[in-house]
Amino acid sequence: MLKTFGIALLVAAMSVGLAEAKGAKAKAPPKALAYCQTDQPAKDTCACGPAKVTCPKGMWCHAFSSTCSP
Repeated sequence: MLKTFGIALLVAAMSVGLAEAKGAKAKAPPKALAYCQTDQPAKDTCACGPAKVTCPKGMWCHAFSSTCSP
């Protein structure tokens, strides 16, 4: 009986691991943002400064302070 329980537990663990592995492959990797032009309005969403702060379109990137302003 202990052997049967052990086999059932092993099979359940393997099926859960397989399901998690399939779920991980389905997700797309995050898209890398291009760097913003310093002290110019962003033409598209970009990464500002060394901290890579996300600047939305139309905001000004101040790279040394890693901030965006309207």
